[in-house]
Amino acid sequence: MVGAIAGDAGKGAAIGATMGTMRGGMQQRKTNAASKQQAASQAGAQVQQKYKQQKAAYDQQMGNFKRAFSACLDSRAYSVK
Repeated sequence: MVGAIAGDAGKGAAIGATMGTMRGGMQQRKTNAASKQQAASQAGAQVQQKYKQQKAAYDQQMGNFKRAFSACLDSRAYSVK
């Protein structure tokens, strides 16, 4: 449009194409950044969930071990408390 007003439609088209390309690139970079941030957030949530599951399993196994160890020592007349 700028080039057409000045009397050079080809120059205006080139300016318009350049501006459109730059704007499209900016929008694409914003979209990519948002996608990466969302993926990182989801990955972080999955890692936290897996950690909680593994911690719960570990705590349960340690509880089982401590009960068995206490029972063994109690049967041999040792005080565990």
